[in-house]
Amino acid sequence: MPEGYVDLSGVYSRLSDISREIRDVGNDVIDVHNMVLRFKEETQREIEEIKFQLEEMERKQRLRAALQRAISEIVRVRQELEDKFGANKLVREYMLGILQANDLGLITKSTISKCTEELMISAPGYWLAPALIALAAWISDNKNLANRALKEAMKRDEEKTCLLFALVTRRVNAGRIQAGKPATDATFQWLNRYFSLQDPTRMRASIVAYIDAYTNGVFGEDADHICSDHINNWMKILMDRNPNFAEEQKQYWINQFSGYCASLSGDKFNALRAMSPQFPLIDAYVSKINAAEGETGIRNYIKDIVNQEIDRNKLVKDIDEQLMKLVKQYDEKETPLRDEEQYLNYVKEFEGDEELATAKMNDIRSGRKDENVDFAQRLNESILNPEVDASARRTAVVLLQGFINDAFASFISADKESYPASIDLYVKEEAKVVFGKPFAWKGSTENAENRKELVESLQKQYDEAEKAALAQISDEEGKKKKKVGTIVAATTFFTIIGLIVGLVIRNKGVKMLRKNESNRRAIMTYYKHRKEQFTKLLNNALDARESANKTVEEFMAAQGDQGNVVSL
Repeated sequence: MPEGYVDLSGVYSRLSDISREIRDVGNDVIDVHNMVLRFKEETQREIEEIKFQLEEMERKQRLRAALQRAISEIVRVRQELEDKFGANKLVREYMLGILQANDLGLITKSTISKCTEELMISAPGYWLAPALIALAAWISDNKNLANRALKEAMKRDEEKTCLLFALVTRRVNAGRIQAGKPATDATFQWLNRYFSLQDPTRMRASIVAYIDAYTNGVFGEDADHICSDHINNWMKILMDRNPNFAEEQKQYWINQFSGYCASLSGDKFNALRAMSPQFPLIDAYVSKINAAEGETGIRNYIKDIVNQEIDRNKLVKDIDEQLMKLVKQYDEKETPLRDEEQYLNYVKEFEGDEELATAKMNDIRSGRKDENVDFAQRLNESILNPEVDASARRTAVVLLQGFINDAFASFISADKESYPASIDLYVKEEAKVVFGKPFAWKGSTENAENRKELVESLQKQYDEAEKAALAQISDEEGKKKKKVGTIVAATTFFTIIGLIVGLVIRNKGVKMLRKNESNRRAIMTYYKHRKEQFTKLLNNALDARESANKTVEEFMAAQGDQGNVVSL
């Protein structure tokens, strides 16, 4: 072995071993890191699962607690209802028992005998209690008791008492007529009293149902027009109190009719819109005619309401339902407890879900609301509400027909005088091709009677514009360069520089001629396209003018100046 030589193979071998060990340690570190990450993810999932389970346990516990509270509270509420309003419930049950009998003469004496003055005393303040006693006494022919009870009922709630007996005597009269006996005038006396108590500035929705039933004879024949006089007087009161009442009603219906208007559309009307400054005037009038006369327009909407077949049996049934609803209605003092009972029942039904129970009760209270509005507005809302009975909507239209017809006449004629006898047609566009200039054309027409002349005029002006643009192109310089270049190249053929100069000059001339040719093709293509495009646009605009005039002529021929939208 040479002197000074040191054998490092062992060191290298050891270094290799150390390197492998380091790699192994590195791999172990990576494995540990991955294990930590997996552990962290699993731990996070377990934490989320535990959190979810805890929240679910808390939710279920909350629901169970709410359910237990509801079960406990409902006992209290029902006991309170029984203590405070048990007599009210008994009154309702007795009254419903009497009313549900088809013939008041079939009511058992035991039922009537239970309806004594004691029941009236046990339900102080409740209007239905003395009304029940009065009805029972009337059936028993006990006039003295009937009068005393009736006086007390009127004292507690005159409006509901009058309505109750108007509805009850209607049923009695219906039975008398069916039995071949004459009807009494008691129904109209009660109905007259009920209507006299109404404030035309504060009407509930139910009033329309009663007026509808009255108008269609459900209450019988009002020979003295007692109730219809009240209806007319309500309108008079509204007009006396508000000098602008008639104008406000007219404007209300004009606004409703305006909702039917849609701007004229389609290729031909879009063309007229683009070409004629008078289009807005055409659009305003014709769109109103279309709104009035279209298949789903104003006239057919009102006509469908007016021509509804009256189902008298349904009206009778609806009025009887109103009677039952009146009797079942809780007293104002009783309602909060009844609502609480209903809420607790919903909590039980929804297994402790108080939020769902609250939402359900909010829906019920919202449906129960009957905001007071004036009589005319109540009729207006009835007409426009598709959920209102067809007969009631018809009655409302009949009562408001004067206002509706006035509004329609103003609506349909407002833009008549502005409808143009003749229109102007314009084409204006900036130059969009080489050597082109701004283009402007104008024409006018009454009913497209001069269509040929207008089309020819437009096309001629486009041809002239094309000719003027082409005239701006000259080949003289290009030809000159081409010729000069050819001569220079030919005469200096043996001189390289001269040849190159000649070819360059000639090439410039050729390019100029080619560019001119390209420009000519562009100009001819452009004007050909624009002429075809605007000729079509012009024809569409003229078609639209003819169509609009035809619509106006047919409308005027059929309806005259102010055809009524309500015809009875």
